[in-house]
Amino acid sequence: MAKLTLPGPVISLLLLFFFSGEISMLVNGQKAWCVAKPAAPQHALQSALDYACNCADCSPTKKGGSCYDPDRPVHHASFAMNAYYQKMGRNQWNCHFNNTSLISLADPSYNPCCQFVSGGSGPPLPQEKEDTWCVPKPGTPDSALQNIINFTCGILKECSEIQEHGSCYFPNTFINHASFAMNLYYKTDGRYNCDFNGVGLIVVTNPSFGDCIYV
Repeated sequence: MAKLTLPGPVISLLLLFFFSGEISMLVNGQKAWCVAKPAAPQHALQSALDYACNCADCSPTKKGGSCYDPDRPVHHASFAMNAYYQKMGRNQWNCHFNNTSLISLADPSYNPCCQFVSGGSGPPLPQEKEDTWCVPKPGTPDSALQNIINFTCGILKECSEIQEHGSCYFPNTFINHASFAMNLYYKTDGRYNCDFNGVGLIVVTNPSFGDCIYV
C-alpha cells in the first residue's frame, strides 16, 4: 500500500520536516497513554478492541463518532486500548493486549475532535533514551505518513525491511511502514528526535512484532 517513492529535492523535505531538540531523560510519574502497535495484524487488533470495549467506552470509534476517522484498525484499537488503560489504573499490565500495544509518553490525539482519554501518571518509566522508540500517532493521515516515508527513506537510503518481501512489509499499511522508518531515523546515529511535524510519539515499549524487529 505505502509506496516507497524517493522524495524530490531533499532540501524541500528538510523544510517540510524541520526537527529541533532532543528528548530529555525520562522521569518516573510522567503521564502515559496506551496505543496499538502499527505492526500488529488486523485480527489481533480487532481482538484487543473487542476486549477493551467490554470495559471502556468505545462509542467515539463507531461510524459517525468523533474518532471514527481515519477508519483503520490501528486507530480504533488505540483509542479503545487507551480508554481501557486509563480506566483500569494505568498499570503496565493494563497496556499489553497480547503484546499488541505500546505505552506512549505523549498524547496520541491527532485530530482536535478526537481526544484520547488522559489521566494521571503511569508506571515507572525508563531513565535511558536507548529504551525508547518512535512511532506515529494512530490518527495520522496517510498522506502525512507517505511524506514521512519519503523523507526518512530518502535520508537513510535504507528501507528494505518495509519493501515487498521485507520483514516489516506486512501489514501493508502506511502507518506500519512509516512507523518502522520513523524509528530507524530516530535511532540512527543517536538522533533521538521524534517530532515529525508533531505526529511522532515516543514509546517505552518495543514496537517489534513477529518477524518485524525494530532497532
